[in-house]
Formats: sequence, structure tokens, C-alpha cells
Amino acid sequence: MILVHGLMGTANTHYGPCQGLWTHPVVTVDLPGHGTDEELPSHPAAVAIDRVRAAIRAQPQPPLVVGLSYLGAAVALRASAAEGSRAVHGVVLSGYSLIVGPSTLGRWLTAFTDMAADQQGARAHFAQVHGPEWERLLTATTAELSDGCLTLPQVEDIERLGLPVLLINGALLENERLAVQPAAKAGADVAVVAGAGHLVPPDSPRTFVAAVEEFSTRITEQRTTFHERRRSAARAAGRDTKPPAAQTPTGPDAQDERTTVTHGGAA
Repeated sequence: MILVHGLMGTANTHYGPCQGLWTHPVVTVDLPGHGTDEELPSHPAAVAIDRVRAAIRAQPQPPLVVGLSYLGAAVALRASAAEGSRAVHGVVLSGYSLIVGPSTLGRWLTAFTDMAADQQGARAHFAQVHGPEWERLLTATTAELSDGCLTLPQVEDIERLGLPVLLINGALLENERLAVQPAAKAGADVAVVAGAGHLVPPDSPRTFVAAVEEFSTRITEQRTTFHERRRSAARAAGRDTKPPAAQTPTGPDAQDERTTVTHGGAA
């Protein structure tokens, strides 16, 4: 699995609580300008996509690509689409809403930048994690949304991706809780985690790992919404198709006591 963290995070801050829970090999990708990465190009999203594409090509088998929050989800999906279905096992998006547009996200980023600039604690934290260029990192990302260099995945992107997709969001944010409805309509599997907010992996690590690895198993067994839609289309065209024999799912089956997961539809 390839894990892509979100804006102003790192693999450790966003996925750290999941360490030790994975039963599959995990590879993390550092986004430009984040953490100890010193590269901050004028268009960091393009470099981020290239890094994830390189990580995909470096794997011995097609990986499951996991993207967190708006930047990580966009990078993960764009890189997976560029590499194609033969190179990628599937895509997982988390902390992402298909009903939030670029202009809304741009306003959020501007407000976030203003808040961080006004709060000494926030400034000190970002400077410690990302170095003195953290404000330019936020500014560059906001500019990419404005000039079209960074485009957020929409329903149409999921429909034409040609890969199984899982959207796993927390239930505490309305925009992200409601986002599973258009995602499911577009053909994605969906999961809502009760008790989790925008960042599901640190909020409910056991549930997140279990859901992602179970999804990977269902891709192998062709038991996802994506595969069922393909079979339905084949039946409608007069071709008889049958799913493979069921196999025993693998991956951790323990879940956080305070969370529940619903697959295949909104909860």
C-alpha cells in the first residue's frame, strides 16, 4: 500500500497511529515542502503526483494507493489515473468531500493561513514540523487551486477512473459524512466511521486499517461495487459473468470500540 498524507501533515502525524496495525507492506510518500522534505517547487502538486507515480512503478505488484484529506486524495487519484488500471490495485480516499468545490477549499485555506499567522502556537508548530517555508507552502497550494494546476477529484473522475475506489470518512463533519452519497452513486464503495473527524487514521486507526485492508481483499476477490457494476453491465450486454469463489478475508478484524463502519452505502 502507498500512503499519501495531507496538506500540512506528514506520514507520521497523519498515519503514525496506524503503524504496527498493517498486515500488508506499506510505503509512504512525502509531499514536497512537508516535514523534512526541503523541495518546494512553484507547483508542488505536480511534483507530488510525479512522486506517487514513481512509487507506484517501484512496487513489485500493483499497490493500493491511499490519499488523505484534500491534497492527499487529489494527488493519489491523479497519480493512479495517470498510471492506469494495470499498475494500480485500487484507490482509497479519506477525509474528502465531493460536494466541496475549489473555491470553497480556497476560502478554507485562506482562513487557515490567517488563523495560523495570528496564533503563535500554530506558527511555532508548523515551523517545527515543516521549517520556515511553511507559509509559502500554504500560499503555493492555494495558488494551484486558483490557476487550475491542482484540480480536486469530482464524481466524474471516479466514474471514469476504471479502478475500485473506497471513500472512508468520519461522521463528525457534515460535508464529509454527506459526501459518501455522491461517491456511492458514482460507483465507489463507501464507509462512514462514527466518532471520527476529518482525519480518520489518527482518530480511529484500527477501524481505518481494517477497512482499507478488507477493501484490498475484496478487490482481489472482485467483490467491490466497481466489479459488481461491471458484471451487471456484462449481463445487460448478454455476457454471462460470475464472481470468483469467495475467499477468506485477511487483515485485522479488531475495530475501535467507539467506532462503527458501514460499507457500500451512506450511514
